[in-house]
Amino acid sequence: MAKKIHNAHPATKVVHASVHPLDQEGMANIPVYHTSTVMKANLDDYRNGRGTYDYGRVGTPTSVATETAVADLYRMDDCVATPSGLSAICLGISGVLKAGDHALFPDSMYGSGRRFIDKILPKMGVHVGIYDPCLTAGELKLLFTENTRLLYLESPGSLTFEMQDIPALTQLAHQHDCLVAIDNTWGTALYFDAPRHDIDIVIEAGTKYISGHSDVSMGFVISNGDTATSIRNYAHNTGICVAPDEHYLAMRGMRTMAIRLRQSEENGLALAQWLEQQPEVIQMLHPALPSHPGHHHWQRDFTGSCGLFGFVIDPNIPVTAIDAMADGLDWFGIGASWGGHESLISQGNFKRTITDIPQGTLLRIYAGLENKTDLLNDLQAGFDRMRGANS
Repeated sequence: MAKKIHNAHPATKVVHASVHPLDQEGMANIPVYHTSTVMKANLDDYRNGRGTYDYGRVGTPTSVATETAVADLYRMDDCVATPSGLSAICLGISGVLKAGDHALFPDSMYGSGRRFIDKILPKMGVHVGIYDPCLTAGELKLLFTENTRLLYLESPGSLTFEMQDIPALTQLAHQHDCLVAIDNTWGTALYFDAPRHDIDIVIEAGTKYISGHSDVSMGFVISNGDTATSIRNYAHNTGICVAPDEHYLAMRGMRTMAIRLRQSEENGLALAQWLEQQPEVIQMLHPALPSHPGHHHWQRDFTGSCGLFGFVIDPNIPVTAIDAMADGLDWFGIGASWGGHESLISQGNFKRTITDIPQGTLLRIYAGLENKTDLLNDLQAGFDRMRGANS
């Protein structure tokens, strides 16, 4: 049952990618292969490496199905699955850099990834440069050196949601013979077309929207050509692999990704628009709002927004009042992740070294799949508690 997956709409791809029931006795879903050892028919086959699979860590029909599906979703050559979003960041960076190389990273980078580039990359002999995510291409050009080999983007930025000028920065990097990597967990393949923007390496935390149910830790690194070969070899040589049950859950979650993402977007926009009207909120951090300074970049480069956004509470509101608001919420759990079925709220830190940051308390909301009215009523009651505690 041949399917033209490559040219299909992403919402169709997430349903049909890596589905080959007639190749597996008519079963709709790929079986879960639990194995380390792969048997060969004879010693000659073993000696000459014949057969599709050699060892469970290197690949099974289950892992290949997941990686192929994600690569198809992005219309790119290869995808390597990793045990977490952070490990995908580490692989996407380490797989293409060597001692003596210089790489540039935005000041808004995801905190755990930031620790990796601050603490581990220098030990590998890589020179790290940090740049303001809002720099223009002309401004960023001044930070390039003869040995700059990677420009890392994260748009929107983690916690503070700055939007980068992706086309201009990508063009600049390629003029300097430099690869471009992007953390695309927020946009996903459904809302940001990486190949159309000439991205070389896509990093996505499969923990979030692909898996979608808050029960999987997984990451993906997607790339093309020689870059894909380098990343695949690095993963192979360092033993990076993912358990088969995680692959199965990621594939299962992917099938409903399009409708979950759409519901999360709708709920997130409704909550953000309500919050923007509250006097205690001094700044909204949602790129799809016209008030966001990077809204024009989002409007040009993205086809949608996910349910994750931030906002800043007036610094005059005491933390006890903010706690009264958040701790009493019925439908928002307090947690750091996102992309699952349940809504979340957490407090963030402005983890920056060079970028100006707003004053106040930074809160982050993930809008899940609950009824929109219930979520809005919950926030209204929370703000009423905050006002009562602050009076």
